[in-house]
Amino acid sequence: MSRLSRRPVCSRCERPLAGCLCACIRPLDNAVPLLILQHPEEARQAKGTARLLQLCLQRCERQVGEHFRAPAPDTHPLLLLYPPGPGATAPQRPALAAGQPAPRLVLLDGTWRQSRQLMHNAPWLQTLPRLALTAPPPSRYAIRKAHAPHQLSSLEAAALALAQLQPGLDTRALWDAMDAFVALQQSLASAARAGRH
Repeated sequence: MSRLSRRPVCSRCERPLAGCLCACIRPLDNAVPLLILQHPEEARQAKGTARLLQLCLQRCERQVGEHFRAPAPDTHPLLLLYPPGPGATAPQRPALAAGQPAPRLVLLDGTWRQSRQLMHNAPWLQTLPRLALTAPPPSRYAIRKAHAPHQLSSLEAAALALAQLQPGLDTRALWDAMDAFVALQQSLASAARAGRH
């Protein structure tokens, strides 16, 4: 058994108690449901934001794996949050217009290499209409290096997508959660550095 596995873990956020992120949670009642498909390597990444996103959102499911089956059909049409490409679209109408069901937003959580792997392993994902973010702001994800200025954490991307799909939704709770999470990670890193001196 490794030393890491013996550390006490929070039953809610599933992180070691020393890095528990429960204080970062800011609840948000989203009408647009979210499905997070997470690569296993990303699930082990302490700086990942998907678990926090899941805990913040009222309607959110997270699955971990490398191969995913298409969800059973329901009233929510699937919409993939992914960069522009064939089929990329910005919604032409409010997603919650009267009589029309909200889409179910699908988000791939992992590095770009991992997300491409997930797409390759699940051809049904490649058939989904895509949502491209319109003019995203600079990332607040100061604790993890991005390879390009437009790259965002999963939490940031979801906050922007939900704002596009659900007009009038106040997503400040997610941005507050993001800021609290970054501050937590920075304080943990500082404490670790101080402990080495």
